[in-house]
Amino acid sequence: MAQLIPTGSVTPGNPSSSLNNINLLQPTAFKLIVDRVNYKNLEFFCQSVVLPALVANAAEVPYRRISRVPFAADALTYGELNANVLLDENMNSYVELYNWMHRLVEENEVAASQRDPNSPPTYSDITVSILSSHNNITRTVKFKNCAPTTLGDVQLETTTGDVQGIVVPVSFRFTDFEL
Repeated sequence: MAQLIPTGSVTPGNPSSSLNNINLLQPTAFKLIVDRVNYKNLEFFCQSVVLPALVANAAEVPYRRISRVPFAADALTYGELNANVLLDENMNSYVELYNWMHRLVEENEVAASQRDPNSPPTYSDITVSILSSHNNITRTVKFKNCAPTTLGDVQLETTTGDVQGIVVPVSFRFTDFEL
């Protein structure tokens, strides 16, 4: 069973805690990288990444004169990994994600061991690196066996005054993630 241990937490061998000097998590310090071996253009410059919810579904059993009795969770449900990515001027990342989604729909799923080495896999791992205030990686969240589910609208317009880049929402489903 996976168990997370906070960085600098109090343990029997470490009686002091780092909770005396807390630096807050920076909302702008992160990177999102899709498996670089098979998808060379999918290292996104992101405007935002939403780490998915993890819901423990409780089992409820009916009991006489009581509506339901809740028991400990019997399953976990993950939300989707959502990100707002900035497009490069050649739209390489958009095209690569577009092609990946078409492959998912048009081709049969192939096991990694039976895949042609020249074609990308059906599923790929995604890594979100969370950076410290000094841009050092403090946590890495690895999403396993990801597949894109949404490639959002690309809005081209000339009426925006302060252009920062074109943002496209993308979503991925996955089988599991680890911190």
